[in-house]
Amino acid sequence: MLAIELEGVLNAHAFLRVERPPELWDTAVELEAFLRVLGEMIAAALVRSGQQLGEITLNASNVTVDPSAADSVPAGDFLAITIRSRGDWSPEATWLPDRSAPTFVSSDLEGALAGAGAAYGYTRVLGGDKGSVTVLFAATA
Repeated sequence: MLAIELEGVLNAHAFLRVERPPELWDTAVELEAFLRVLGEMIAAALVRSGQQLGEITLNASNVTVDPSAADSVPAGDFLAITIRSRGDWSPEATWLPDRSAPTFVSSDLEGALAGAGAAYGYTRVLGGDKGSVTVLFAATA
């Protein structure tokens, strides 16, 4: 997906609180597969937040994971997409493409992540009845 396509997706989601850097990186994910992942992430937030679209934050970030800092998170350049909302996001969990684990957010999101070739995902409990889900997609040069 080209950065310009992602910009269009972010603009089309102005009904959410959108946070983004001035420039976005191109990614290896196909647009259609990305939209499925994003839709499942938003659906998860809606279930947790009581169906309040305006209270959901969509964040896009360019992220570099240094090899010395990489553990279960792969090293490299990524586009990180985060959905943050009110609600119960426990237990905190991670998703890796080659590891079977208890359901990560929902089986629909797991299927979308696998189909999109996502590199990594995680959930966080942020306190104050808030949480988030973040997914990393490999950036392209």
